[in-house]
Amino acid sequence: MSDYKMIPCAHYDYLELACLRGYQLNIELIDGTQCQGQAITTQTRADKTEWLIIQLQQTKQSLRLDHIAAITPLEPNAEFSRVLIAAKQP
Repeated sequence: MSDYKMIPCAHYDYLELACLRGYQLNIELIDGTQCQGQAITTQTRADKTEWLIIQLQQTKQSLRLDHIAAITPLEPNAEFSRVLIAAKQP
C-alpha cells in the first residue's frame, strides 16, 4: 500500500458530518470507480491511515480517505453538496 497522504481538515469535517447524519453517499474513488453506501464512522488505524466506514447493504466496507476523490450526499436536504476530497490519479 502506498504512503498515506493526509486530507485537509476541512474535507475531514464533511466526512464526519456525513457520518453524524448517516447520509447515503455516492463516493468517487481516485481510480475512477464509484460506490454508494451509508456513512457510518471514520477510523484512524495503528499505521496512522484514516478510513471511512460505510454500510453497503449487509456488509461494511472501509475506504482509505486519500483514495476518495469526492463524496456527494444522496439526501435531498443534505447540509452540503459534492465535496472534492483527494485528487484523482492521472
